[in-house]
Amino acid sequence: MNAQAVIERNNVRVLGRPDGPVLLLVQGFGCDQVIWNRILPFFTDTYKVVLFDHVGTGGADPEAYDAAKYAALEGYLTDLTEILEVLELKDATVVGHSIAGTMALAVAARNQRIARLVLLCTSPRYINDDGYIGGFRAEDIEGVLNAVEANYPLWARAMAPEIAGDDSDSEVSVELADKMCRLHPEYVRNSLQMSFATDVRQVLPDVSVPALILQSRADPLTPEPASLFLHNHLPDSTRVELEARGNMPHLSAPRETAEAILEYLLVTARA
Repeated sequence: MNAQAVIERNNVRVLGRPDGPVLLLVQGFGCDQVIWNRILPFFTDTYKVVLFDHVGTGGADPEAYDAAKYAALEGYLTDLTEILEVLELKDATVVGHSIAGTMALAVAARNQRIARLVLLCTSPRYINDDGYIGGFRAEDIEGVLNAVEANYPLWARAMAPEIAGDDSDSEVSVELADKMCRLHPEYVRNSLQMSFATDVRQVLPDVSVPALILQSRADPLTPEPASLFLHNHLPDSTRVELEARGNMPHLSAPRETAEAILEYLLVTARA
């Protein structure tokens, strides 16, 4: 494993205090690392903040995108694990948003470099199952994928206000739509297919590190029962309901989101 190759592949950046506690921020579908910009000022004075782009987004190496590798969650887990290893991160807190929280859960179950998790609007499975509500019916998935393929920019601009939990002409909705529209439609379809196929419910008992579950209001992608399922099946979890609405509280309510994370980090640091 070549450290520089990993760093360039995923456009890894390290900000904040070099000797501070490690905070690894991992964004979910639709964005690159700039989605964290609004909450960074709350952390960089104290923490060593690590950012990166998933291959296929942002400043990641476009030549590294392999549709076969990233068709399954394991491709992303490999990248996340390699970043932890080449930077020699220890006692890391991984903040994962949406599907990235799902990735963080899977890696935490098998990698001792992760000391705690912050799961922001995270679901262990997006599709409903017997006795489980993930938010989507299996028969609805093809319709979503067809809409993306038919006119991705139109779909992105229609979905952005719902995901942001705000009016269509709000600053947050417009910013999110702009970021989503920068993605290549092929990557979007593949990423959505991967997300809908993912199910990490079986690994939850193996996640021994403490986890903070942050649930926002009226989240169209992560219904309350999904985060309650996480809370009930993770051995050491804390669940906090935010006042923020939508699936992007770190974008729409950065202060509230950051303060919830900071409070949790202070409590678990003393434990």
